Parts: sequence; C-alpha cells; structure tokens
Amino acid sequence: MAMDGESTMEALEREKEEEEAAALREAWEERESRMAFLEREVMGLKQANAESEMKVRSLERKVGVWEVRESEERSRRVRVEDEVREKVAEIQALKQRILDLETAKVRDDAQDEQNNALGLGLGLGFVWPVVAAGCGTVVAVFYFCFRKRTLKERSKSFVDYQIGQFKQVKGQI
Repeated sequence: MAMDGESTMEALEREKEEEEAAALREAWEERESRMAFLEREVMGLKQANAESEMKVRSLERKVGVWEVRESEERSRRVRVEDEVREKVAEIQALKQRILDLETAKVRDDAQDEQNNALGLGLGLGFVWPVVAAGCGTVVAVFYFCFRKRTLKERSKSFVDYQIGQFKQVKGQI
C-alpha cells in the first residue's frame, strides 16, 4: 500500500504539474496572440505616421508655393505703385510745362498787342510750332502712360524729349 500511496501522490503531483503546464501554455498562447496584435498595431501606427508625414510635407510644399505667390504678388503690386507714382510725376511735369507755354503765349500776345498799339506790328505772335509743341506734350503724356519700358529708358527718353521741346520753344522765340 505504501507503493500505492506513493503512486497516488505522484499521480496527483503529476496531474497538478500538468494542470500548471496547461495553464502556463494557455497564458503563453494568450501572450503570444496579444504580442501579435500589438505588433500589427505598431505596424499600422508606423504606416499611419508615414502617411501623415507625407501629408505634412505636401502641405508644407503647398504653403511654400502660396508664400512665393504672395511674395510675387506683393512685389508686382509695389512695382505697379511705383510706376503709377512715376506716371503722376511725369504728368505733373507735363502740366507744368503746358502752364509755362500758356504763360509764354499770354506774354507774347500781350507783347504783340503792345507792339501793335505802338505801331510796331512785328506780327510775331504765338507761332503754330509752339502750339504744336504744346500738343506734343499731351501726346507725350499718353505715350508715356501707355507704353511699357524700363525705368532707365523712360527717364532717358523723357529727358531727351524735354530738351528737344525746350530747344524748339527757344528757337521759336
């Protein structure tokens, strides 16, 4: 019987060990499945992270493009404002020139009247080339306003034009 008691004890111990082994195997399998699930989650998160990084880069590129467009537009606007200021200054100069010519005409008319009153009657009066020069300034205003050239070319041609006009008027007087 002693043997029977020992074999029963051994059988119970073996059974207990088998139950523990089965419980450990079950826990092991549960942990392995949990580990596989977490690995899939990590892979999914890495993929989502890569996609979001690509979206961020794409959005950064788009923002860069918008910034460049905005900068170009601002530059264009400043350029147009400068051209408008320049045109206004040219128009003011031409208006002043017209005023000067009209003043010279009035002075010449007064001189002619005075000469006629004195009997000198030279008949110089306000000659048609001076009137043509006044009309030429108006044409020049429109020409300068509606053509597109660089600032250097515009300022040079404007100065040349003014010098020519001055020489014409001086030659007529």
